[in-house]
Amino acid sequence: MNKVDHIIHASGLVKIYKVAELEVVALQGLDLEVARGEFLALVGPSGSGKSTLLSLIGGLDRPSAGQLVVDGLDLTTLTPTGLSAYRRDRVGFIWQQTTRNLLPYLSARENIELLMTFAGRGGRERRAWTDELLEAVGIADKASTPVTQLSGGQQQRVAIACALANRPRILLGDEPTGEVDWETAQRVLALLRDLRTRYGLTIVLVTHDPRVAEQADRVIAIRDGRTSTETRRDNGSTPGSDTAAISGRTARARAAEELVVVDRAGRLQIPGDQRALAGIGRRARVELVDGGVLIRPVEDDRIAIPTEEPSGDHHHYLYEDQGSVDVAAPATPEPLITVAGVTRIFGTGARAVHALRGVDLAVERGAFVALMGPSGSGKTTLLNIIGGLDRPTSGSVIVAGRRVDQMRADELASLRRQIGFVFQSFALLPTASAFENVEMALRLTGQTPRQKWNARVRRVLAAVGLTDWADHRPYELSGGQQQRVALARALVTYPQIILADEPTGDLDSRTGRRVLTMLRTLCDQEGVTLIMATHDPAVTEFATIIYHLRDGLVIGCETRSAATA
Repeated sequence: MNKVDHIIHASGLVKIYKVAELEVVALQGLDLEVARGEFLALVGPSGSGKSTLLSLIGGLDRPSAGQLVVDGLDLTTLTPTGLSAYRRDRVGFIWQQTTRNLLPYLSARENIELLMTFAGRGGRERRAWTDELLEAVGIADKASTPVTQLSGGQQQRVAIACALANRPRILLGDEPTGEVDWETAQRVLALLRDLRTRYGLTIVLVTHDPRVAEQADRVIAIRDGRTSTETRRDNGSTPGSDTAAISGRTARARAAEELVVVDRAGRLQIPGDQRALAGIGRRARVELVDGGVLIRPVEDDRIAIPTEEPSGDHHHYLYEDQGSVDVAAPATPEPLITVAGVTRIFGTGARAVHALRGVDLAVERGAFVALMGPSGSGKTTLLNIIGGLDRPTSGSVIVAGRRVDQMRADELASLRRQIGFVFQSFALLPTASAFENVEMALRLTGQTPRQKWNARVRRVLAAVGLTDWADHRPYELSGGQQQRVALARALVTYPQIILADEPTGDLDSRTGRRVLTMLRTLCDQEGVTLIMATHDPAVTEFATIIYHLRDGLVIGCETRSAATA
């Protein structure tokens, strides 16, 4: 039997983050082996430790305890200079936030070539490899475009090209396809597989998207900082095909059956969602049965088994103490938001980019609007113009009876204070806690009495499932948790208009549905108007209007009744 060549070996890996007297245990004795040339997907709920593990493998952080050997190097003993050389020569990174990969004031080409310059590549080699990468990720025609003028999806494709610039042995991706449409994601994944074969790459991706996980040779589920379950693709099966034979449990079975940890005292650590699904409260009844142990709830301590989604009453309470907001007061029967003939052109001459080409849309009060389309179709640009973050080149934008495109700068600032924004990049203050980041929105708007701040912040953090993380800083949170902080910040001012750019892109499916249910309930019960740019197909179940965009044009519109959406 041939011995497996493991390029990554982790044993008993522990990571504890310490801030003042606060300790956050991100990894709790994790074991993992990855074969050279393998394509591995790491899955698990937000906060399970996936991104922390990726940072340790990439040499961006050191474990608190345990062993971590990557490509023959013991990362726990390397000097800072050695870690720097390891990152430069052996690893490529693709992060959730494209701003961690790109310099915004450089073009796509310049971003890629800059990394090769640091690695000492010659000019001819830099140009040839950059051309190949730009073509491979589908943005050769945007090579000279500043990344600030690219859509979120296009920026992520540049980021992927940058990750491959140093021809790494190991490619680490944290939700690398979370901000691109599935068509683009499939091209990116096909590119990664091709490069793996050609250059002997080992690929480790963190993902919430089961379609992405299906492309991997093996899927490892992480829960509470430990490896939980493993799914391996049988030899000879086609990645992502409907007929691919996958060994192990189905997704539904994995949700109901988990590996749990027995600590040194013999105590079982049962995951919280498993306890909730079983109705187990603070006590449980243990019964010895043939071949194992049966754990049941105690009748007088049984908790109600939750439904998949939170109740509407909970979300109605969220806006219970709202004050009057200008944009909420219906003055006319016209749509709350009207966009007519809007164009947006970035640059001039041969370098001009036509992001929008005469867009028309009308949004009624209380609508849940989804803007859908491939990367670069103009979704984010349209959101920015509606929200007063950008001005159209031509056309008109009317919000609550006022011409946004004709507003002065101070009027635009006032409008923005009445809108809740959720961006692709979370835009959180890194030194502030989750509570303080959310509270900051109340400080800036000045619309809520100070004595109500504490209760309101805690109410919205509870609504997005972050009660226990209120005092944690962004770097102590997973990408999904950071996204929920950003959502809470948008909701805390009780806005009557919410503009969201991929708010579920970095969330697992269960958390994503919870967020979508909450937003839909706000639309139905509070009259909130929501416009969301998204690639998430689950959004179609919640939206009342879906606008389809392509190449800066609205190419279709679906209207759904509130009862059927």
